[in-house]
Amino acid sequence: MKARIQYDDVERYRKIQQRKKRSRIIGLVIIILIIMIITMLMIVRILNHYKPAPQFMFLTEKEISDNYEVEALIIRDETVFRSPADGTVRSLFADGSKVAKNENLAYVIPDQQIDGLKELQTIENEIINYQYELIEGNGNAGAKQIDYETSGQTRDILSNVYTGLINNKFSDLATDEAALNSVLNLRNERLRDYNFKDPRLDELLNYYHELENEIGMKSNIIQSSQSGIFIRTYDGLEDRLNPANIDNLTAELLTDYLENAPQGRLEQINSAKKDEPLYCLTNSIEQYFAFLIPSGKSTNVQVSSTVDAVTRDGVILNDGLIIKSEETTDGTMIIMRCNTSLERLSDRRTVTMDVELNKESGLRVPLSALVDFKSGNVEAEIMIEKNGYIENTQIKIKKHNQDYALIESLENAEHQIGPSTMVVLNPNDVSAGNSATGLP
Repeated sequence: MKARIQYDDVERYRKIQQRKKRSRIIGLVIIILIIMIITMLMIVRILNHYKPAPQFMFLTEKEISDNYEVEALIIRDETVFRSPADGTVRSLFADGSKVAKNENLAYVIPDQQIDGLKELQTIENEIINYQYELIEGNGNAGAKQIDYETSGQTRDILSNVYTGLINNKFSDLATDEAALNSVLNLRNERLRDYNFKDPRLDELLNYYHELENEIGMKSNIIQSSQSGIFIRTYDGLEDRLNPANIDNLTAELLTDYLENAPQGRLEQINSAKKDEPLYCLTNSIEQYFAFLIPSGKSTNVQVSSTVDAVTRDGVILNDGLIIKSEETTDGTMIIMRCNTSLERLSDRRTVTMDVELNKESGLRVPLSALVDFKSGNVEAEIMIEKNGYIENTQIKIKKHNQDYALIESLENAEHQIGPSTMVVLNPNDVSAGNSATGLP
């Protein structure tokens, strides 16, 4: 009997302990659930507080175009002139300079006058160094402006060199070197014509001109037979590539010229041979650029449409005119006529440039503002601000490129768009019905 009583006590104690254990577990679970709920509420509150606010832009009329980077062949109306004798060439004008008829362009200096030429170059360097000293001093605002303009151009060229070195691209270094020399030569020419009103500099310049004239009298003087732009380079394509036979240029010929023509800036002729080409002149301000838009990227380009372009080194070619657009097996062959920047490209046969074709204007939005857009779609959805809230609306896509689209309202769209409509730029971060202020 006594054993029975002890067993009941033990069993009762065990059950009491189990109940306490279950109570502790249930209490712990409840505490954990409460902590989780509080944490979730805090997360939701934080997310709502830091939720990306809608970003807006006003719809305005802007242009878009089809943009391509192309390698273009340059065609000019050039007349080739040959050297009357052997010798070293001393040019009196920078490449791309405008010259008048019967103006002295260069000397072909015989070997006997080389010592005089070296002395002339020494005096020239002395003049340049002294001009720098005067520019760094007070006054001479005009000279400082010339130097400032040159410094801007040289900084751009040196930036290109630095970028090429960083990216291990050395193919353009020769072009950049020639560009730098051309800029500095033009600077020196402009500064020689500037009056510093300095006796010592005047004395140096007088001696420089006397020595130059003395060398010229003992050399063959090259005079221009016509007015035009002086081109100090020659590549052998001048007779084959000119506006008179541009209609005969085919895609196959263009590809061949681009593959075999000299790249970058052409070498100036510094050593002349009798009866061999020495320089060129063009009396036209027009130049032509022929290029291919490769198959797969080709586009329909209308003849007589306008084109804007910029070369890799920043030469701007605005308001070019398409005179030929032809679909070929190699892509779309395009010939553009342009009457700007001939003097800056006079020493090149090919040039890499970005062209803007098929320019069209309308209500422009970034492609990122379109909801679930895929290339080729003619309709899409955008989010707009309407009465303080964000709403969806259907739109028609008139044209698009890789970055932007021109849009207009669909006739049956619930919300119509127009100039000054506020469009959401980050539709993936907001939802229809949200406040336009971004507040809950």
